[in-house]
Amino acid sequence: MLKLITCEFWKLKRKRLFQYAFLTCFIIPVLYCVILKDKSLDNLMSVVREDNGMLLLTPLSVIIAANLFFEEHDYDTLKNLMCVPVSKGRLAIAKLSVILAFDVAYELAGYGIAMFLAVLLGTPTEGWISQLFLTAGAAVLIWAAAMPCICLVVWCNRSYIISVLIAFAYTVLGYLMRVSDTFIMVPLGPNPATFLPFPMITRWLYQYHSMEGAGGILLEFYKKLSPYFVPTPVIFAILLTEALLCVALMTVIYLRQSV
Repeated sequence: MLKLITCEFWKLKRKRLFQYAFLTCFIIPVLYCVILKDKSLDNLMSVVREDNGMLLLTPLSVIIAANLFFEEHDYDTLKNLMCVPVSKGRLAIAKLSVILAFDVAYELAGYGIAMFLAVLLGTPTEGWISQLFLTAGAAVLIWAAAMPCICLVVWCNRSYIISVLIAFAYTVLGYLMRVSDTFIMVPLGPNPATFLPFPMITRWLYQYHSMEGAGGILLEFYKKLSPYFVPTPVIFAILLTEALLCVALMTVIYLRQSV
């Protein structure tokens, strides 16, 4: 399995798509420093996890997954792989493992950029260790959040254009849900909001926001949302369970598709 993951990684690394996609981790933190006045470490890291992660990394994960899953069909090399033999199930898991590694690396690169900007601007960097763990955890959760969309793309088995449209529709819908009281101010339990990835990630991350120097409106929102914060073990249990179910379903779908 490790050799398969390594091979998939090297195939992806040679692609311009991968290189350009990875470079986008610079965009939002740098724009934030140029446009906004409050450049605290907490705000810089929030930009990396919430804006970079949810707005950019989610669709990128889906698009890269589509590239990995469709490549063998495009170049008619899947039959050769089946002759090695390599099972399609293990091949699918290897591809998804590469996406996970990409997501973690992307978010940690964003963390490094934010730290560099903080030092450059003379911003205090207390709490950098906890910010590192939060960013790494957010990367894993964003990977899990992308799994239903990747599953849909694999099931559709259509062109890259369709995959891109699905990815961006999923991202926009998820981002709108995470700012809606209807989906974030809901208690944990057997209800749809508990199983929606983006609102759940927001409810988990927001409890770690620093309220030092926050305005009245922000403090009021924090107090309003605080009863609905999600504990770390709970969100990882829910989203990783959903992700594993999607991985199992994707594997079955991939196995049944014609070679």
